[in-house]
Amino acid sequence: MCLHNLFSKEVLAEIYPQLIQFRLERQLSLEELQAATHLNLKILKRVEKGKCLPFSCYRRLLKFYGKKMHIVFVDI
Repeated sequence: MCLHNLFSKEVLAEIYPQLIQFRLERQLSLEELQAATHLNLKILKRVEKGKCLPFSCYRRLLKFYGKKMHIVFVDI
């Protein structure tokens, strides 16, 4: 599942910059993040451009950064 299918553009516009901020706060290059998380470097580059991120990769990044996210589904 891709995050673009799960979240609105407004929510995604806040998620991706936070992922970049988390990386920069730890003073990691993309290559160092790739080595630490074992995620594909190509995927990490797409993340920083605000492109589609598979949900499993997003969960792995959040776990690495020590963050959690709760998703609530509501009727509209």
